[in-house]
Amino acid sequence: MIEIVNEPRPADKGEKPPRNIRQIGNISENHIVYMEDYVYRFLHKKDRKMGRCTFVFLGEIIRTGDRHQIYMKGALELPDISYGGGMPVFSDDMWDEIYRQSRQYFPQWSIVGWGMQTVGPKQEMEKEIKKICNRHFPGNHGNVYLFDGYGEWEQMYLDIEGQMVPEDGYCIYYEKNTPMGSYLSTYHTRQEQELLETSGGNWDGILVHDEAKYERENRQDAEAMARYRAYMNGQQQRIHSRRSKVAVSIAMVVMLLLSGILIQNYARLSDMESSVEALSDQKKASEAQEDVIKETISKKASELAQTTTEENPYLAQGYYIVEQGDKLTDISKKVYGNDTMVQAICEKNHIEDIDLIKAGDKLLLP
Repeated sequence: MIEIVNEPRPADKGEKPPRNIRQIGNISENHIVYMEDYVYRFLHKKDRKMGRCTFVFLGEIIRTGDRHQIYMKGALELPDISYGGGMPVFSDDMWDEIYRQSRQYFPQWSIVGWGMQTVGPKQEMEKEIKKICNRHFPGNHGNVYLFDGYGEWEQMYLDIEGQMVPEDGYCIYYEKNTPMGSYLSTYHTRQEQELLETSGGNWDGILVHDEAKYERENRQDAEAMARYRAYMNGQQQRIHSRRSKVAVSIAMVVMLLLSGILIQNYARLSDMESSVEALSDQKKASEAQEDVIKETISKKASELAQTTTEENPYLAQGYYIVEQGDKLTDISKKVYGNDTMVQAICEKNHIEDIDLIKAGDKLLLP
């Protein structure tokens, strides 16, 4: 369990927020995490193996009422830690090693949290994290930084009075960080020594290994880029196909509506023609009936024109004036008898959002 030697300092003795910072994500006004650039680059070093990797953060916590400022100034990697259920196990032996390294490299700072690199999609881990923090990181020291080794996602959790509060962002700041630089120097020396021992003391073998690794990473990057381009091309083709289908569907609907209107008018004209033929037969019997025939034809034509106009005066005038409370679906039903012409009305009037119409607008009818 963490040994809290120095409690967070009061605000009047605390340091001012750093000036040279870079913000990542959205930060809250009351809870701000400042991560030193050496620490951030160490966590996200490119040559670290993929998989779970755990760190302990050292620094300072400054509280002012409800306001928390957490400074992560140093980080220790724990390569020998074990895992249970995907989470790190902070055993007594591991704490002995943490205390030994923290006193060696960061004696002026206290432990302010821990972090873990994972591989794979983001998962819900709040319960497991809270158990670890309550047991091993009491007193608002259980601040957690989780991130994916491939850089797909990251998540910060702050320990605020025993509650794990998710934060969407943090700040990276830059300063002369001699303790972290000393730790990194020892860390890299140890890594090189382990690599030399693995290669049997042959530096040429290490260089060949590094060159092969470099070529492999370049090939993987090229393959990933090719897959991405193929995916984007497929997306564009699917979008084009969907647009074509929508256009064909609209054209078919318009043709069906026009066909219905033509069939209806043709039936009326056929009825009128039958009436004319019947009257024409009567005309042969009497010259007086000729005037009746002409009058009937004129009346029938006027009635047909009047009926067509009365049934659909909007199509006759070619436009529609939007009334208070009208929606495009209501206008389509009012003019065409159904709501299938909404898209055609939008295209005719260059409307991108069907909700952006108001009373008094003049809509051209397709």
